[in-house]
Amino acid sequence: MEKITTTTKPNGYGRNWLELGHFVDDEFGHSNWIKKGDPNQDRQLTVNRLHSDGGTTLDWIILIPENYQWTIVKINYDRLNPRTYQILWQPAEPKTDQLTKPEKIKRIYQLAAGNQELTNLLHQLLPQLPE
Repeated sequence: MEKITTTTKPNGYGRNWLELGHFVDDEFGHSNWIKKGDPNQDRQLTVNRLHSDGGTTLDWIILIPENYQWTIVKINYDRLNPRTYQILWQPAEPKTDQLTKPEKIKRIYQLAAGNQELTNLLHQLLPQLPE
């Protein structure tokens, strides 16, 4: 399990909070944040929140399990900078070097899906291995 710690300020000027989700690129190349939920509502995460003495900040301790699929970001909001995202944790991309040969072939067919000419070429080159 991986552990991250951070402090948020939920109220007032310069407030910030944590969210779970992922980034999606649109057709113009802009990265858009898609929210899935809050860390304290996800059952896969172990979350401990501690309030400061004055109640103005929250200290977060989050334990992230292996193979967790969502990105954890800290969103900062104030009048001058409406929204900025600080990535606290994101899942690792699967490395092609660590994949077995059948997994690599399956990935090739996934990438070629929808392109009939490329799929036919793959069938000619790899006739012994199923899709």
